[in-house]
Amino acid sequence: MEVKVTLPEDVAKSAGLAGRDAPEQARFLLLLELYREGRLSLGRLAELIQVSQAELLERMAAHDTYLNYSAQDLEDDRKSLP
Repeated sequence: MEVKVTLPEDVAKSAGLAGRDAPEQARFLLLLELYREGRLSLGRLAELIQVSQAELLERMAAHDTYLNYSAQDLEDDRKSLP
């Protein structure tokens, strides 16, 4: 699906969208927000933006986004360890 969005110049600049790759940058920000909301997994996000998970983690950190990993996830992982 293709979606076209028009933004005022100042909003685009504040979002860090500039140059010829602005549409790809906007796409990344949308997908990143879907990850933050728990609608995309880390692996699916990496697949959609076509980068390794390591590179994705670097890009996420640049946007103050980290792994979706709750206290319950930690407890579940601790229980599954020998």
